[in-house]
Amino acid sequence: MDEQTAAAGGARPTSRLVVDVVRALRGWVVAAAGGVLLLGCYLGVSKETDVAYQLPYVVSGGFGGLALVLVGSALLVADRVDANQATQNRLAGQVDDLHTLIIAAAASGAADTEAADLPAPAAQGHDVPGHGAPGQPFVAQTSSASAAVSGQRF
Repeated sequence: MDEQTAAAGGARPTSRLVVDVVRALRGWVVAAAGGVLLLGCYLGVSKETDVAYQLPYVVSGGFGGLALVLVGSALLVADRVDANQATQNRLAGQVDDLHTLIIAAAASGAADTEAADLPAPAAQGHDVPGHGAPGQPFVAQTSSASAAVSGQRF
């Protein structure tokens, strides 16, 4: 969390929501100021018919307003990138914690199995419903007529 210095001394944590809102708000304020300058430029240029009198409006209001709009947009994009990076870091931490828990549970499960001295399960075949007992390997059954014709035994 970000910290602010309190008047009485010491640091106090600032709410993450407040920090996020202020960061987004500064981008919007700068972009809006650029929009106001562009509007002033347009209004100044539109009342002048001579190009020589229009140029000062374009240089002062137009370029300055365009620069502020671009800076405000960059601030907004940077804010979103920071928010996405923080979310990605939080998710990576959760995945690491989950991985640690899974490894611990697997190790605990292996220790429980060894402690109970359970026999190891036998190799199982393919279980196909309706063909043999469960757990028995599947054996393809052919008709005796086709086996007699080919002369092979299956």
